[in-house]
Amino acid sequence: MMENSINMPIFDEKNMTNARYSFCHSNGHVSAGITDLKKSRGNLIDTNGCVILIVTSGYAVASINFRKYPLRKGFMTLFFYDEVFRMEKISSAFSARFVTLSYELIEEALIDVPFPKFWDILYEYPVYHVMQQEWKLLNGWWEQMHWIENETVADYRDALFRIQFHTLLLAMSGKMSKGMFPPLQGDVNRQWRLVTDFLRLLNKYCTATRDVQFYADELCITTSYLNKLCRKVLQVSPKTLIDRLTVSEIKSCLANTDWSVKKIAEELHFEDVSYLCRYFRRLTGMSPIDYRNYAETL
Repeated sequence: MMENSINMPIFDEKNMTNARYSFCHSNGHVSAGITDLKKSRGNLIDTNGCVILIVTSGYAVASINFRKYPLRKGFMTLFFYDEVFRMEKISSAFSARFVTLSYELIEEALIDVPFPKFWDILYEYPVYHVMQQEWKLLNGWWEQMHWIENETVADYRDALFRIQFHTLLLAMSGKMSKGMFPPLQGDVNRQWRLVTDFLRLLNKYCTATRDVQFYADELCITTSYLNKLCRKVLQVSPKTLIDRLTVSEIKSCLANTDWSVKKIAEELHFEDVSYLCRYFRRLTGMSPIDYRNYAETL
């Protein structure tokens, strides 16, 4: 159907997610289908709980936690509600099978992953090139999820989804334990963990505050050390990351809602409309209204 220490993530339901692009076509816990993601381009994507993408054709570039990754046939990516995800480029031939699951369905499986470094590795390497012998198995897994969504009795559906998702995590955990993912290197692991913690906080609080000091305090480090970490790991400053995500939130609101600019300023805790307009123009070269008109042509 077309689109109509264990460092485990902590769930937080955000009010702003309804302005983001969503895979879900209903109010159910799961959606499985096929997408070209054209409508999502440039917008933040609401991961709901977890999203699995299996690329079947074409080429794209995804931004995951502000790092760019190529996506082509044979690639899989798995990302969660606390990650910043959007599509930067999408070829005309791009197509992917997707599964999106609510937090309620994945919560138990998240806790029961045996490999201690599972989350560290997954956050550092969110895109996986599927080996040839695994490709049929992975697509068979998607077909089972699609079948469960459309053909099974509702009373047993959620239980079947939980089993299937847990099976996928256990299979990935097993591959990690055998060294089939790139290894984490010493202190880089510790530094990357702090940066990913910052990105989770940013995804959670960016609509409420754009103060670097707030995030440094939450991480119990100094602003200078946070700046050093972000520049070393991501090659940009924390202020730049805050601005990028804030601009993406504004763009999502402009493209995906009928909110007035005043309403958007209130939702994102700007002092007033004038300040939001100056902020947006300084970082994009466009006014909010000009961007809304442009987004309507995409």
